[in-house]
Amino acid sequence: MLAVLGWMLAAQPYRGLWHDGILYFGQVLRHSEVPALSEDMFFASGSQDRYSVYAHVVAPLYSALGKYATHVVGVLLSWTLMAGALLTLLKPLEQRWQPAALWGLLAYGVVSPIYGGGWVFGYGEPFLTARTVAEPLLLWSLVALLSGRLARVAGLQGAATLFHPLMALPVVLVTGCYLAQKDRRWWWALCIVPLAMLAGAAGLPPWDGLLKRYDPYWWSLIGTVNAQVLLQNWSLLDWLTVGLDLAVLLVVAKLRPSAGLTRLLHAVVITNLALFAVAVVLADGLQLVLVTQLQLWRAHWIAHLLAVATLPWLVMQLWRLGGLWPTSACALALAMLNIHVGGQHGPATTALLLFTSLLAWRVRKVSASTRWLICGCILLCIAAVSWARLRDVLALQAWQNPAAGANASAMLVLSFPTVAMSCFAALWLLVQRGRTALGFAALSSAALFTVAAAAWDQRPDLARAVESPSGASHPFAGHLPPRATVYWPGQLLPVWGLLERTSHFAPQQGSGMLFNRNTAMAFGARRDQHRNINEDAANCRSDAMRLRDRELLASCDAPSVQQRLAALCSAWDPPDFLVLPQHHARTPLATWQPPTHRDPPLAYSLHSCRQFVALQPQR
Repeated sequence: MLAVLGWMLAAQPYRGLWHDGILYFGQVLRHSEVPALSEDMFFASGSQDRYSVYAHVVAPLYSALGKYATHVVGVLLSWTLMAGALLTLLKPLEQRWQPAALWGLLAYGVVSPIYGGGWVFGYGEPFLTARTVAEPLLLWSLVALLSGRLARVAGLQGAATLFHPLMALPVVLVTGCYLAQKDRRWWWALCIVPLAMLAGAAGLPPWDGLLKRYDPYWWSLIGTVNAQVLLQNWSLLDWLTVGLDLAVLLVVAKLRPSAGLTRLLHAVVITNLALFAVAVVLADGLQLVLVTQLQLWRAHWIAHLLAVATLPWLVMQLWRLGGLWPTSACALALAMLNIHVGGQHGPATTALLLFTSLLAWRVRKVSASTRWLICGCILLCIAAVSWARLRDVLALQAWQNPAAGANASAMLVLSFPTVAMSCFAALWLLVQRGRTALGFAALSSAALFTVAAAAWDQRPDLARAVESPSGASHPFAGHLPPRATVYWPGQLLPVWGLLERTSHFAPQQGSGMLFNRNTAMAFGARRDQHRNINEDAANCRSDAMRLRDRELLASCDAPSVQQRLAALCSAWDPPDFLVLPQHHARTPLATWQPPTHRDPPLAYSLHSCRQFVALQPQR
């Protein structure tokens, strides 16, 4: 168990305030230390945090524990609760394979948690959000469901809904489908749908969104900025992932480990198919506001989690069937590995899985040499994909973050699924071979956990400066009026967390426009203002990645042509101040460099936008 926990820490290093964690951090600041953020574009017209108690619960924790401790304790507690729930859910599988629960927990820890389209969201994320709270509550509600404790189910799912209703909705529907399989009277719960339609017809929010459509401009912004919420924007690999996950659940259910778990897996598959169908017709097709906002495709999170956790058990069961089924087990492992690495071989690996499964079903008798030849070829493919991916990831880290250290590189290798699974199998064999081997396995597990824990904190220096502040006043703060707007290219976190001011523009501010038209209009206008600067930055990053030039990459957030800044500062509704990652011709008002821990040293300079207005050519 200690080794499994070590692999989980190695696979999901802590990056602090990152991704959606920044938006939830801003929500907490708005309700506590920095109420002026209410004027920020992300919050000004209302945001999705009005549907969550997250900020109100976490704000007192910031005061009591501090930001860093709150985030770390929250993430680790969530992981612990999810691990406990998974071990309990997987117990029925142990009737046919004793270590099934531990293997499932290991797969949960090291296999990619990404679900949905665009590689945006994952379960068990290494940063604190409302999802971090909702996910373990929902998993434990499924444990209670299997044991028939409906009052506990209602309480846990109700609490999860208070934190993140979009994550809770699919699990609530899975629960209803599970109960309806046992007692058809539960299908009467579908009467809620026409009642919601009546509420929408009466103009009652939020149900009125059931009958409203996005206007063309708002819809076009969503299609480009929030592309992952529309199924029409998903890639072939995204759809193959959904299909493979549902197929895994169906096959596991077919092998019937237990009646309760079988009904649960059927309920998950039915709910996913139903919600995806509704999303295709009513969200992508009719562009209905509320249906799109509900993001019904999020049902995939519970399907992907259960598919990953049951995958080792399924591979073992296929292997034990004999005949050509071991080749199907190997092909299944290859298909899931391709999904993990985000590879472009999805059609080929899926076709191989279908072919080997069909062959195993039709051909009952086969020689051992034929079986091992096919399995050997597929295992060589698994080794080749693993080697290529690790080579690319290590090379990327070497030039992007050379100060990361050998520990970080070792964790990347050890937590890769094929490496982790192979090492865990070796440990498991050692455990069976007497006290001496057991002692060596225990020492190895403790060493892995210790090294992983020591390397777990991999926060960028800027995120560390926000999350673990020195306590002194920031050198830029004295130059900024309380209601000043600041443009820090490519950055939202330090504007909110360090400067405690509103951001003029950052791509993450567009996350809330799905829920509010006024936010979409404001974001669209600001995006047009920054279009040339953003295009320059995107081209710069592309060149830096192609050339493997770290210095060029670090400079990409600094507009290379000062006329771009002059045009921005001369336009309607310009920012009041700019923070740039290098000195420009204009004399800065102040400079600051975050304490160096992992990243190369980088200084930032504060400028007034008025300093660049003189550069704008006269017409």
